Amino acid sequence: MATPTDIPTAPPGLQLSPEQVELQRQIGTAWREIRRGASAIRIKDLFYGAGPEGLDLALADALTVLCQSGPMRMGELADALHITPASTTRAVSCLVDKGFAERVKDADDQRSIVVSATASGTRRYLKIADRVQSGLSQILSEFDESERLQLADLLGRFVGSVETYVATEDARADGKS
Repeated sequence: MATPTDIPTAPPGLQLSPEQVELQRQIGTAWREIRRGASAIRIKDLFYGAGPEGLDLALADALTVLCQSGPMRMGELADALHITPASTTRAVSCLVDKGFAERVKDADDQRSIVVSATASGTRRYLKIADRVQSGLSQILSEFDESERLQLADLLGRFVGSVETYVATEDARADGKS
């Protein structure tokens, strides 16, 4: 079993100071806690509901996109969610089964399916949006206005950096294929 001293502190060839290593460890720990910590599980239930009436994150994301963007083809929804067509089909099927979405043939192209939120789906989305806004307001009340602006900017930049990293690694992997 690896001990903390056995775990590399930086990728080979990358020189980091002990302070940089510690900062990256703190950021990594916070990221994991946001994604997987006990609070993350409870936030999911508070925002999206719990038990059989709750929505998992994939369904909540799909419903949000449909309600915010309006009816769209399955491929457009997949692109908006950054998921595969198969995952989109599964999410939409679940939303349809719950009565939150409907599928119809595209009037302009009978081979395509257009998905839209139902009235029930829109009501659920509005309930979720209200919970999220209320929760974020309480969470962010710990920060003053300038800190909230800085946090929004830093998180946006962080997401962009993650996307750049993934694209770079995907291109590198494609070059090795």
